[in-house]
Parts: sequence; C-alpha cells; structure tokens
Amino acid sequence: MKAVVATVAVDNTFFSFDTDYSYIVPNSILENAQIGSKVSVPFGRGDKTRDGIIIELVETDLEKSNNLKKIKSIDEKLLDDELVKLAVWLKERCFCTTYDCLKQMLPRKYGVLKGKSERMVRLLVDDESELSQVTKKQKIVCDLLFDIGTAGANEICEFCSVGISVLKNLENNGIIEFYSKEIYRNPYENKEVLDNSEILLSEEQQKAYLTNKNMLGSGKSGLLFGVTGSGKTQIYLKLIDDVIENGKDVIVLVPEIALTPQTLSIFHRRYGDKVAVIHSGLSLGERNDEYKRIDRGLAKIVVGTRSAIFAPVHNLGLIVMDEEQEQTYKSERTPRYNAKDIAKFRARYNKAYFLMSSATPSIETYSNALNGKYVLSTVTQRYGNAVLPNVITVDMKNEMKNGNKSPISSILLQHLTETIDNGKQAILLINRRGYNTFIACNECGHVITCPNCSISLTYHSYNNRLVCHYCGYTKKLDNICPECGSDAVRYSGFGTQRIEEELQALLPDAKILRMDADTTTAKFSHEKLLEQFGNKEYNILIGTQMVAKGLDFEDVTLVGVVNADNSLYDQNYTASERSFDLITQVVGRAGRRDNSGTAIIQTVNPQNETIDFASHQDYIGFYNNEIMIRKLMIYPPFCDIYSATFTGENENTVALCSKAFFDRLVEYNSDEYKDIKLVVLGPTQAKISKINNTYRYRLAIKCKNSQRIRQMITKILKDVNKDKVYSKVSISISLNPPDIS
Repeated sequence: MKAVVATVAVDNTFFSFDTDYSYIVPNSILENAQIGSKVSVPFGRGDKTRDGIIIELVETDLEKSNNLKKIKSIDEKLLDDELVKLAVWLKERCFCTTYDCLKQMLPRKYGVLKGKSERMVRLLVDDESELSQVTKKQKIVCDLLFDIGTAGANEICEFCSVGISVLKNLENNGIIEFYSKEIYRNPYENKEVLDNSEILLSEEQQKAYLTNKNMLGSGKSGLLFGVTGSGKTQIYLKLIDDVIENGKDVIVLVPEIALTPQTLSIFHRRYGDKVAVIHSGLSLGERNDEYKRIDRGLAKIVVGTRSAIFAPVHNLGLIVMDEEQEQTYKSERTPRYNAKDIAKFRARYNKAYFLMSSATPSIETYSNALNGKYVLSTVTQRYGNAVLPNVITVDMKNEMKNGNKSPISSILLQHLTETIDNGKQAILLINRRGYNTFIACNECGHVITCPNCSISLTYHSYNNRLVCHYCGYTKKLDNICPECGSDAVRYSGFGTQRIEEELQALLPDAKILRMDADTTTAKFSHEKLLEQFGNKEYNILIGTQMVAKGLDFEDVTLVGVVNADNSLYDQNYTASERSFDLITQVVGRAGRRDNSGTAIIQTVNPQNETIDFASHQDYIGFYNNEIMIRKLMIYPPFCDIYSATFTGENENTVALCSKAFFDRLVEYNSDEYKDIKLVVLGPTQAKISKINNTYRYRLAIKCKNSQRIRQMITKILKDVNKDKVYSKVSISISLNPPDIS
C-alpha cells in the first residue's frame, strides 16, 4: 500500500528547531493536494490547528508513514512552483523558517484572497413582449437592461430613480436575477493609453538598447550605466515594448514610494490598465486585488517597491531595477533578503533578463560589470539638448566668517531669487527632517536624548515637541535640562522645517513646498505633492532624499544641497558611496531638456574628494578612488560581510549572548570549518546601542559567501538559540547590510 506524504512549511515555528514537517494526505482530499496549496494541520503535543503550505509531495510505503499526522484540510493553491522553490532557496540564505519566506510571496499573512464583489442585475427574458404586466418603474429598469445588458443594482436604482424593492419584485416575477461580480480595488483604475508612439533613441541610446535586447531570454543580468538625464528610462521602455509584444510579463522595481508617481505616470500613459502597482501605500484590499490581476494575467507589467519582486507573474521576460544602488532594496526585517538576489533567481528560473539601471551604481555592481559578471551598457551624454548643470561649491566656513549664520548661503539665496524671478523652480536637499536636530544644555553639556533609545531627540516646530525618529517617543518642549534643571538649553543643527522657515523669512513671496516623512504620511501624499510642484503651484521644493532621485521637472533649473557633510563622516564603510550617490543624483535634477541648470553644494569641507567627484558628476573617478580603499581595507566587493545583531531588554544578557556566538564561531572555525577563511569584527555595542528599550550588540564576519559559511552560521545560531540563558535575546543575520556599525 502506498501513501502520499506532503512536506509542509508550518506557520509560527522556531528557527532553532527549524525543519519542515511531513504529513499524510488523506485520500478524501488527495485530488486537491498541490505544491503551493494552503493547508490546515495538527501541530505540537496538543495538535493545535496551524496554517501551512505544501512545498513537496512524495509517494511512500504506507507502513513507513504510520506515525505521521494527517492534513486536516486543503484550501486553494496560493503559490506556483517557482515561488515555492524560491522560498526554499531563500530560507537557506536568510537564516529563517521556510514559512517566513513564503509569507513574503503572499499578499496577506494567511494567503486566502477574499475579493470584493458588487451586486449585479441581468435580464432573464429575451423579448419585450414578455413585459406586459410590469409597472411603469419596472419598465424603465427593463428598458435600461435591454440597452446595456447588465449593470450594478445600485447604479440601476440611481440611474432609474427607483428603490431596491422594484428590482426585488422583478426578481420575484422571474424577469431579472441578481448575481455577484468580483471587482478589483484599484486606486489607479481606468488608465487609458495616451501615448504609445515609437520611442526615438539617440545613437548612443540605440547602441545600449541593442546590447540589452540581445540579452532578452538569456537568464542573465546587466547594468545600464548612464549619467543623470541620459534617457535610461526610454531605453528600458523600448525593451519592455519588445517583451510585451512577445507575450511575456515585466517587473519594474523602484526604491521607494516617492519615485512611483512619476514612474507610474510614464507607464500608465504608455500601457494603461496593463500596469499593476505593488507598494506599502496601498490598502490591504487594493494590494490583494493587484495580486489577483497579476496572477490572472490581467496585468502584464508590475511596478513597485522591493516586495514587488515576489509578484506572481507566470511568464516573466524582464526585470528592471531602477536606481539599483539604493539600500531600500535590502530588507532589514525577517527574512533579510536583497531584492537583487531574488531578481537574479527569477531571471535564471524563467530565462528572463534582469537589467539594473543607475547613474551611480553601487561599487559592487559596477565592479561585477567591469569583470564581466554583468552585461555592461553605458550612456555618457544627456538626452536631446540637455547638458549637465554648472556646479558651484560653497565653503560655509567663509559664509560664517562673513557674518552669515544662516544655513542658506548668500550665493544660494542669490540664485534662488534669480530662479524665482525667471519663473523657474528649485529643489533643495536637506537630509534631516524636523527643525533642530541636536539639543544640549549649555550649563552642564547634557545632550537631550530619548529615554528609550541612545539617540538625540529632534525638535519639531509644527507641534512644538521633541521627537525620537526611532521609537516615536515625544515630549513637550520645556527648555529645561533634565540633568541639572537649567534653562540654558541650546538648539543646533537644522532639518527641513528649519530650512522652510528660514527661506520663508528670506524670500517672503516664494511659494515653498516641504516633502519629508512628516508631510507624506497620508495616502497618495507623494503623488499630490509632486503634482502640485509639477503644476508650478510652488517655486521651491524642500525635501529629504526622497526629492533627490528619479524626479524630472522641466522647469527645475536650480538645485541646492544645503549640507553636503551630513552623511559623509559616518562610521560605516559605505559612507562615501552614499554621499556621492545622494549629491550626484540631486545635482542631476537641474537643467533637464532645453533648460540650462545650476547646482550649489554647501559644505564645510570643499576639498573633500567625494564632494569634488560628485560636483563634476565623475562616477568613474569616484569608483577608481573608492575601489582602491575597499581593496586596502578588505571590504565588498573584495569580501562578503555577514552582520549578526543581538537585541534584548537586558544589556548584560545581550552582551553575553554576542560573546557566546563569537566563542562558538571561533570553536567551529578551528575544527569542523577550519577551511573557511574569515575575519571577525566585534562583538561590540552597536552604533545606536539602544532602541525602544532594547539593547543592541553587533558582530561582523568578513568572508566569502558560500554554502559552507552559511552552514556554520546556521549551526551556531541553533546552538545559541537552544541555550535557555539567551531565550530572550533575538539574533538576526544579514548579508552585506548597508550598515555594520
């Protein structure tokens, strides 16, 4: 006798006991058993019912499976074979359970997609002669249905000025029937194709396009490297046209919601309702319905942020990752995946093509492209008549010496005035929100910090409160030092609110728009703010990094970087790369199309090499300088880095747990895994050592990523997790995170 056994990934299991569980599939539900199906299973000593997903089905001898529990019920198939295999692959690389990975691929935690439906009405008669006994109001309804065939019950009542009882009487007389029709909650519905004209490319663009077109169907990856404003979007739009024409699907990734409005506008104009959108700004219902449109083939192009890489497309031909260098493509929640790795997996699996695009590619990506791991195509000139902006670097030390204590230099103020007088627009970047970013006591030197986190509070003027940007703690501004009771509290540093107020005082007639995390909390706020700026309702747009990239406004002729030093001297090894990227990208917003542009970079260190390279938009120069430093210090791409973070409410236990992990690492590396070469940094307190009353320690492992190193880390994790002393310490492992300090 044979039995079918299902391997099931079960929800709410622990990594320290990580395994997937075997269950017998009863004959009564066997025909519904498929890989990717949701099931209910008995679990644990009490046989409590838990959700799970089938990841494998095998036939075995009944005698060998006698001790196995049986699946209770099987629901619909939620995931296709590709996504199940992706979850199994991802689990081994992210040090979590299989179900943790599967949940990323479902639009909601437990998977079943309950749709929204509308009550519809249709006629059951074919001839008007059958309506001799109907009332006048009923006749109006029937005439409408003879004209249009079917309609929503509410629409009929409104259009015909009748009550629902009229429809119910028609139903009772067998003239009409009610039925339900599933409708899709789509915030971008009814988008018509407005421009499907042929895309015209320059000679340089055409060369890049053909290079990448030849890679379609290869399963490989490529990098499209082009200066800001060079028309990279036009190149990959033309590739998308080719892929759609061949009946295949496309995923387009953008790094953050702020970049979706303009990107979506381009895609909706060209492809209409073929476009589906996936990002965290959608409601749960809207997100579910977008998944269904994708799954059913109603949408052929998926545009979204990081999680869109898991979209259930079934005929994938192309993945585009815009601004590939952005850190937001790396998840810092379980499972800690990089969307870039998922894209490579899906491209290989589907023999699709994965194209990364950027004016400032990450050091690792550009290095891989130069070494032939990725196909490299380059665009060096701006599109059409547009030229790179003239860049002016302002030494803020000289401004202070000349008596200007404002964060706005005299040169920037002059150019802002001229820009507004000429009817043009400006974008200012200040990568700190709030009003003042540092508050301390002049009397005793105490820095006003969050009681729950080891981070200073930020003053927000709109509600007159001090705020922690990590845990959300707030307190009313009282100007009293909590340490010595003095009222000699000083406020320094400046964020977007302070710059907005400063500019309003300097330019009282200017119309200023602020865009940061405080002004973009409402649904579709990004779209509304950018639309207002695009319609020239405002002269100046002030914002954090969300205004630095991907935006294209024809009348923006001036860009200002208010404080180029903000992230330049961070302790992390990627500090220079991040600063170069941010400055280069925002400078590139100036002077699009036929308008000449100017960019002004304010800094206290104008001799800094990174600022100099960024001011000249010289990525190659920056890369050559940075790659030498990385090689000397042994940082990616010359190694991989696994970062282990230990968090818990008792600092001593957290510290001991990190030490236990280190000791076990040394032990394994001296014996069973002595073939692995590695360098360990730490363990030590994290740069921000406490967040929301949990203490944090870090340990970094420089190594070459391989199955062997992952096996060793998995063993260490299980060993430490099984020690009851550390039961309340959470350990997370991340590969090549943006920050290891």
